[in-house]
Amino acid sequence: MKPILLFDIDGTLLHVKRDFLSGLIRSLFDEYSLDFKSVKSTSFAGRTDKDIFFELIKSGGLKESDFDSIKKSYIKLMRTQFSNVHVNPITEALKAARYAKQNGFEVGLCTGNFEEIAYLKVETAGMEGLFNFGGFGCNHTDRKYLPGAAHNSYQKVYAKSPEPQQYVVIGDTPNDIRCAKYYGARSIAVTTGGFDKDHLKKYQPDLILASLDQPERWLAQI
Repeated sequence: MKPILLFDIDGTLLHVKRDFLSGLIRSLFDEYSLDFKSVKSTSFAGRTDKDIFFELIKSGGLKESDFDSIKKSYIKLMRTQFSNVHVNPITEALKAARYAKQNGFEVGLCTGNFEEIAYLKVETAGMEGLFNFGGFGCNHTDRKYLPGAAHNSYQKVYAKSPEPQQYVVIGDTPNDIRCAKYYGARSIAVTTGGFDKDHLKKYQPDLILASLDQPERWLAQI
């Protein structure tokens, strides 16, 4: 059986323009009378949306019970405002995911995004129908549980139960590597996000790439 590829989204498959995301979050915070300054001091890299939103809710003086309401508002804003002008696809990564699927690899997502946001992003970036299972940042604050969630999703779609080492998590942050190791999966780190090779190397991924170009070469290595 060929390895099952689990792609991160932000920094790996695409980049969402900062000015758009900043404006959207500001609108959300205005709706709930939250202090926007807390966003500027919050790092989003490699975290789940649930973890990030809980932190912002706490810093804004709201209750955890407000989470579902704020989540729904965020998804609504994204669905009504997000378009292809707000996203920069990482061309090599998109081509690699398509190449892998065309050559018999099963490809899914392993992302901190809420599931609705994850599919909205990849579809807007031109990847509609490419991914049909995954682990998402809806139910867990800690990213380490996402490969296991992706496995459960895979089982529902394919009625098969692969061993953890058959999965390969592909991402651009230390947390992508960490979640792969926690589950027993392999990992490929790419330097297309906010972390360079020297930083990612400290977390001992199975492979480090400058980009996902020439997938036929790195797929042969896994």
